[in-house]
Amino acid sequence: MEELPPPPPSPITVDGADTDKALANSAALTRREVIKRRLRRVKQLARCYRAHYWALMDELRAKYKDYYWTYGRSPFKEDENGSVVSADNANGTENAVAAGDDVVRCAFSGCKAKAMALTRFCHAHILSDSTQRLYRGCSTVAKNLPTGPCYCNKPVLRSVVPRTCPTHYQLGEKCLLRAIKRAGYNISTNQKPSPKLNVVISDFVRQIQNKRKIALKATVPKPETELKKQE
Repeated sequence: MEELPPPPPSPITVDGADTDKALANSAALTRREVIKRRLRRVKQLARCYRAHYWALMDELRAKYKDYYWTYGRSPFKEDENGSVVSADNANGTENAVAAGDDVVRCAFSGCKAKAMALTRFCHAHILSDSTQRLYRGCSTVAKNLPTGPCYCNKPVLRSVVPRTCPTHYQLGEKCLLRAIKRAGYNISTNQKPSPKLNVVISDFVRQIQNKRKIALKATVPKPETELKKQE
Protein backbone atom coordinates (compact mmCIF):
# COMPACT_ATOMS: atom_id res chain seq x y z
CA MET A 1 0.00 0.00 0.00
CA GLU A 2 1.40 3.36 -1.02
CA GLU A 3 2.09 5.85 1.71
CA LEU A 4 -0.05 8.94 1.68
CA PRO A 5 1.74 12.26 1.27
CA PRO A 6 2.08 14.33 4.43
CA PRO A 7 -0.74 16.76 5.04
CA PRO A 8 -0.05 20.38 4.06
CA PRO A 9 0.94 22.67 6.93
CA SER A 10 -1.84 24.66 8.50
CA PRO A 11 -1.97 28.30 7.39
CA ILE A 12 -0.54 30.85 9.77
CA THR A 13 -3.05 33.12 11.43
CA VAL A 14 -1.98 36.74 11.42
CA ASP A 15 -1.93 38.32 14.87
CA GLY A 16 -4.64 40.94 15.23
CA ALA A 17 -6.57 39.72 12.19
CA ASP A 18 -9.88 40.76 13.78
CA THR A 19 -8.66 44.33 14.23
CA ASP A 20 -7.34 44.46 10.66
CA LYS A 21 -10.67 43.15 9.37
CA ALA A 22 -12.53 45.88 11.22
CA LEU A 23 -10.25 48.55 9.73
CA ALA A 24 -10.24 47.04 6.22
CA ASN A 25 -13.07 49.28 5.00
CA SER A 26 -11.59 52.44 6.46
CA ALA A 27 -10.74 55.18 3.98
CA ALA A 28 -7.68 56.25 5.95
CA LEU A 29 -5.67 55.16 8.98
CA THR A 30 -3.85 57.24 11.52
CA ARG A 31 -0.08 57.11 11.77
CA ARG A 32 -0.31 55.35 15.13
CA GLU A 33 -2.56 52.58 13.72
CA VAL A 34 -0.26 51.98 10.75
CA ILE A 35 2.84 51.77 12.95
CA LYS A 36 1.14 49.40 15.43
CA ARG A 37 -0.04 47.10 12.64
CA ARG A 38 3.40 46.99 10.99
CA LEU A 39 5.15 46.39 14.32
CA ARG A 40 2.76 43.56 15.19
CA ARG A 41 3.34 41.85 11.84
CA VAL A 42 7.11 42.30 11.95
CA LYS A 43 7.27 40.71 15.40
CA GLN A 44 5.18 37.75 14.23
CA LEU A 45 7.38 37.33 11.14
CA ALA A 46 10.51 37.37 13.33
CA ARG A 47 9.02 34.60 15.49
CA CYS A 48 8.26 32.54 12.37
CA TYR A 49 11.81 32.99 11.08
CA ARG A 50 13.25 32.06 14.46
CA ALA A 51 11.14 28.89 14.72
CA HIS A 52 12.04 27.94 11.14
CA TYR A 53 15.74 28.52 11.83
CA TRP A 54 15.82 26.22 14.85
CA ALA A 55 13.82 23.59 12.98
CA LEU A 56 16.47 23.66 10.23
CA MET A 57 19.23 23.41 12.87
CA ASP A 58 17.62 20.27 14.34
CA GLU A 59 17.35 18.76 10.86
CA LEU A 60 20.98 19.66 10.16
CA ARG A 61 22.16 17.96 13.37
CA ALA A 62 20.29 14.77 12.46
CA LYS A 63 21.67 14.74 8.90
CA TYR A 64 25.18 15.50 10.11
CA LYS A 65 24.97 12.59 12.55
CA ASP A 66 23.95 10.26 9.71
CA TYR A 67 26.69 11.63 7.45
CA TYR A 68 29.39 11.28 10.10
CA TRP A 69 28.21 7.76 10.93
CA THR A 70 28.39 6.73 7.27
CA TYR A 71 31.52 8.53 6.06
CA GLY A 72 33.22 9.48 9.33
CA ARG A 73 34.66 7.52 12.23
CA SER A 74 32.09 4.82 12.83
CA PRO A 75 32.84 2.50 15.79
CA PHE A 76 31.89 -0.49 13.62
CA LYS A 77 34.01 -2.31 11.07
CA GLU A 78 33.15 -4.92 8.48
CA ASP A 79 34.11 -8.52 9.08
CA GLU A 80 34.72 -11.30 6.56
CA ASN A 81 31.02 -12.27 6.35
CA GLY A 82 30.00 -8.81 5.20
CA SER A 83 28.37 -7.78 8.49
CA VAL A 84 29.44 -4.81 10.54
CA VAL A 85 30.85 -5.71 13.97
CA SER A 86 31.78 -3.45 16.85
CA ALA A 87 35.48 -2.68 16.98
CA ASP A 88 35.50 -3.23 20.75
CA ASN A 89 34.08 -6.74 20.39
CA ALA A 90 36.96 -9.10 19.55
CA ASN A 91 34.82 -12.21 19.09
CA GLY A 92 32.24 -10.46 16.94
CA THR A 93 29.31 -12.15 18.71
CA GLU A 94 27.65 -9.01 20.05
CA ASN A 95 26.58 -5.67 18.64
CA ALA A 96 26.56 -7.06 15.07
CA VAL A 97 24.40 -5.28 12.52
CA ALA A 98 23.98 -5.75 8.82
CA ALA A 99 26.08 -3.63 6.55
CA GLY A 100 24.08 -0.89 4.87
CA ASP A 101 23.93 -0.58 1.12
CA ASP A 102 24.84 3.11 1.36
CA VAL A 103 28.30 2.34 2.80
CA VAL A 104 30.72 2.60 -0.12
CA ARG A 105 34.22 1.18 0.22
CA CYS A 106 37.30 2.68 -1.39
CA ALA A 107 37.80 1.53 -4.98
CA PHE A 108 41.59 1.40 -4.56
CA SER A 109 42.95 -2.15 -4.74
CA GLY A 110 43.35 -3.68 -1.26
CA CYS A 111 41.85 -0.69 0.62
CA LYS A 112 38.78 -1.36 2.81
CA ALA A 113 38.33 2.16 4.15
CA LYS A 114 35.10 4.05 3.62
CA ALA A 115 34.97 6.21 0.54
CA MET A 116 34.54 9.94 0.86
CA ALA A 117 31.28 11.58 -0.11
CA LEU A 118 30.65 12.02 -3.86
CA THR A 119 33.66 9.89 -4.79
CA ARG A 120 34.73 6.23 -4.92
CA PHE A 121 37.99 6.70 -2.99
CA CYS A 122 38.97 7.37 0.62
CA HIS A 123 41.04 10.37 1.71
CA ALA A 124 44.35 8.48 1.47
CA HIS A 125 43.65 7.46 -2.16
CA ILE A 126 41.65 10.49 -3.32
CA LEU A 127 44.39 11.36 -5.85
CA SER A 128 43.46 8.20 -7.76
CA ASP A 129 40.23 9.93 -8.76
CA SER A 130 40.97 11.69 -12.04
CA THR A 131 37.81 13.81 -11.83
CA GLN A 132 38.47 15.45 -8.45
CA ARG A 133 39.80 19.03 -8.31
CA LEU A 134 40.11 19.64 -4.56
CA TYR A 135 43.34 17.80 -3.69
CA ARG A 136 46.88 17.58 -5.00
CA GLY A 137 49.96 15.67 -3.90
CA CYS A 138 52.52 16.86 -1.35
CA SER A 139 55.56 18.26 -3.19
CA THR A 140 58.14 17.40 -0.50
CA VAL A 141 60.94 15.09 -1.62
CA ALA A 142 60.74 11.98 0.58
CA LYS A 143 63.68 10.06 -0.97
CA ASN A 144 66.38 10.68 -3.55
CA LEU A 145 66.57 7.64 -5.80
CA PRO A 146 69.01 7.00 -8.67
CA THR A 147 66.09 7.43 -11.07
CA GLY A 148 65.13 10.78 -9.56
CA PRO A 149 63.44 12.32 -6.51
CA CYS A 150 60.57 10.44 -4.89
CA TYR A 151 57.87 12.82 -3.65
CA CYS A 152 55.63 12.32 -0.62
CA ASN A 153 52.47 12.76 -2.72
CA LYS A 154 50.05 12.64 0.22
CA PRO A 155 46.73 14.39 -0.53
CA VAL A 156 46.74 18.08 0.35
CA LEU A 157 44.05 20.66 -0.32
CA ARG A 158 44.83 22.92 -3.27
CA SER A 159 44.32 26.00 -1.09
CA VAL A 160 47.19 24.99 1.23
CA VAL A 161 50.39 27.02 0.70
CA PRO A 162 53.12 25.76 0.73
CA ARG A 163 52.05 22.50 -0.90
CA THR A 164 53.06 20.18 1.93
CA CYS A 165 51.27 17.70 4.15
CA PRO A 166 51.04 18.46 7.90
CA THR A 167 53.93 16.09 8.74
CA HIS A 168 56.40 17.69 6.33
CA TYR A 169 55.17 21.20 7.19
CA GLN A 170 56.08 20.69 10.85
CA LEU A 171 59.37 19.11 9.82
CA GLY A 172 60.17 22.14 7.66
CA GLU A 173 59.45 24.49 10.57
CA LYS A 174 61.82 22.53 12.83
CA CYS A 175 64.58 22.61 10.20
CA LEU A 176 64.11 26.36 9.76
CA LEU A 177 64.32 26.99 13.52
CA ARG A 178 67.52 24.93 13.75
CA ALA A 179 69.04 26.89 10.85
CA ILE A 180 68.14 30.19 12.52
CA LYS A 181 69.73 29.08 15.80
CA ARG A 182 72.91 28.00 14.01
CA ALA A 183 73.06 31.46 12.40
CA GLY A 184 73.16 33.04 15.87
CA TYR A 185 69.65 34.44 16.08
CA ASN A 186 67.58 33.81 19.18
CA ILE A 187 63.88 33.04 18.78
CA SER A 188 61.81 31.86 21.72
CA THR A 189 60.28 28.45 21.03
CA ASN A 190 58.55 27.94 24.38
CA GLN A 191 55.11 28.66 22.95
CA LYS A 192 53.03 25.67 21.92
CA PRO A 193 52.11 25.00 19.20
CA SER A 194 55.25 26.07 17.35
CA PRO A 195 55.14 29.53 15.73
CA LYS A 196 53.87 29.79 12.20
CA LEU A 197 56.29 30.27 9.35
CA ASN A 198 55.32 33.92 8.71
CA VAL A 199 55.91 34.77 12.40
CA VAL A 200 59.36 33.16 12.33
CA ILE A 201 60.34 35.03 9.16
CA SER A 202 59.11 38.41 10.47
CA ASP A 203 61.05 37.94 13.72
CA PHE A 204 64.12 36.90 11.73
CA VAL A 205 63.91 40.05 9.55
CA ARG A 206 63.41 42.28 12.61
CA GLN A 207 66.57 40.95 14.28
CA ILE A 208 68.57 41.50 11.08
CA GLN A 209 67.34 45.10 10.88
CA ASN A 210 68.27 45.73 14.53
CA LYS A 211 71.81 44.41 13.96
CA ARG A 212 72.20 46.64 10.91
CA LYS A 213 71.02 49.69 12.86
CA ILE A 214 73.54 49.00 15.63
CA ALA A 215 76.36 48.54 13.07
CA LEU A 216 75.34 51.76 11.29
CA LYS A 217 75.38 53.76 14.54
CA ALA A 218 78.87 52.45 15.32
CA THR A 219 80.26 53.68 11.97
CA VAL A 220 78.66 57.18 12.11
CA PRO A 221 81.08 59.75 13.71
CA LYS A 222 79.83 61.25 16.95
CA PRO A 223 79.22 65.02 17.24
CA GLU A 224 81.84 67.21 18.98
CA THR A 225 79.52 67.95 21.93
CA GLU A 226 79.33 64.28 22.82
CA LEU A 227 83.13 63.93 22.51
CA LYS A 228 83.69 66.84 24.94
CA LYS A 229 81.27 65.34 27.44
CA GLN A 230 83.13 62.02 27.32
CA GLU A 231 86.48 63.82 27.90
